[in-house]
Amino acid sequence: MTADLSKIILGTAQFGLNYGINNSNGKISNDEIFKILAFAYKKGIKTLDTAPSYGDSEILIGNYFELNPDKKFKIITKISNSNLSLERQLMSSLNKLKIEKIEVLLFHSFDLFKKFQDEIPFFVRNFKGKYFNELGVSVYGNDQINMLNDNNLIERIQTPFNLLDNSNLRKESILNFRSKGKRVDARSIFLQGLFFKSMQSLSSNFKSIENELIFLNKIANDHEISLKCIALNYALGQKYLDHLVIGIDSLKQLKSNIKNINTVIPNKVISKINSIRIKNPEMLNPSLWSTN
Repeated sequence: MTADLSKIILGTAQFGLNYGINNSNGKISNDEIFKILAFAYKKGIKTLDTAPSYGDSEILIGNYFELNPDKKFKIITKISNSNLSLERQLMSSLNKLKIEKIEVLLFHSFDLFKKFQDEIPFFVRNFKGKYFNELGVSVYGNDQINMLNDNNLIERIQTPFNLLDNSNLRKESILNFRSKGKRVDARSIFLQGLFFKSMQSLSSNFKSIENELIFLNKIANDHEISLKCIALNYALGQKYLDHLVIGIDSLKQLKSNIKNINTVIPNKVISKINSIRIKNPEMLNPSLWSTN
């Protein structure tokens, strides 16, 4: 069966950064990036998620576009700087990407959205449609999602969603947001690769979610399905998620993820995942992980 990749957005943080707690390969080489983009496009993945704060990711994507003008990817990029105007940041991204228009412009955090809140109406009137199609916010908690429900200028969010940040934690807020005719992209499907690290290699900082991580590995072992396959298809199976942002650190990893798509996950596995209720939700936010 051919994998359905219509919901997949390729995350490109690893194009410009040593990104991810389980990324042993570091920043992807330029040659490998071009191979990844060519393969993704060939397989039907036609949207890229990037940001100015992802190192030189935008520049590398722009270089690929310049050399491959027939490859028409849609682009999601972000407002990442609190000190530069919205217009200046948008135009800078367009210049780096070597394109005239992006699909989605996201505020990289809820704090940035609040910082620019008063400027957004003017910005939308003058630039939406010409230089970008949708405006959105990258969020973390349900409280942030709920506060955006009635903002008519915000049409899209990116929210964490994974085996721990799961349906019983996110579903209600996401459905409320989508009931307004808005769209939701899920990110952190693999929680930066945390699910795939050995328990022995984890620092004491993760002690508070150790039992949940052990439980996930037991589910995978009991049902003889890889945890990566479960994580990917659990998120793909949620019909209330419009798209999934999936980051990779090699062409081999992209091929592996595509191979895993559309694997049937038994209902009893889904029920076990939905039974997980994290007591320390702050541990689901990688920006709060201690590096000590």
